Amino acid sequence: MIQPLMQHFWDIDKAGVAVMGLALTFALVLNETFKGRAILRTLVILPWAIPPVVNGFMWKWILDGQFGALNGILYQLGIIAEYQSWLKDPFTALNFASLTFIWRFTPFVTLILLGALQSIPGELYEAAKVDGAGALMRFLYITFPLIKPIFWIGLILVGIFSFTVFDEIYALTGLDSSTKTLMMYAYETIFEKGRFGLGSALAYFIAIILFLLTSLYVRSIRRGPEY
Repeated sequence: MIQPLMQHFWDIDKAGVAVMGLALTFALVLNETFKGRAILRTLVILPWAIPPVVNGFMWKWILDGQFGALNGILYQLGIIAEYQSWLKDPFTALNFASLTFIWRFTPFVTLILLGALQSIPGELYEAAKVDGAGALMRFLYITFPLIKPIFWIGLILVGIFSFTVFDEIYALTGLDSSTKTLMMYAYETIFEKGRFGLGSALAYFIAIILFLLTSLYVRSIRRGPEY
């Protein structure tokens, strides 16, 4: 139990940082006015609309060792000399499993951050420009402080989502040990190995963590941003 627990937190730490970083970047870009913004918004949101199982099988096809699109593109570009079995290597399988998590949840966090950005009064930016503040200074002293509560809410939600991930990882790699999440470990313990005591204890452990994260989420919502 210790190994999948430590692996889970390590993987989610990396994936969570990537999700928040990408989501903030996308939100800042989509908050600007430019030609084609509506199309870009649709493309950014699209991964969130794909069902988890479909998402998992889609990535499994892309990463297939014989007919995968990734192998075909890299081979045609001369980057690899032969097709690779990405999902059979523990290291690459783990990283691509994290990628599916990032792919799925970045759009959702982007939406809530974009909503926070659009609620910031424009007068604050106009006053800052008059005072000679550049783009970086406006972000550091106006934008991020005002969206920070929503940013933390997004981070907490990513943590909550991480404990419910099952479908896409199971569709991608099955119960492979290198990509096994806590939810998958609980499933395997109960239904594959028949160890109901340990599986129930793990389920209670996940429930406690989700309760704590949900409490933080509710507390963050009540506080909210102040302008």
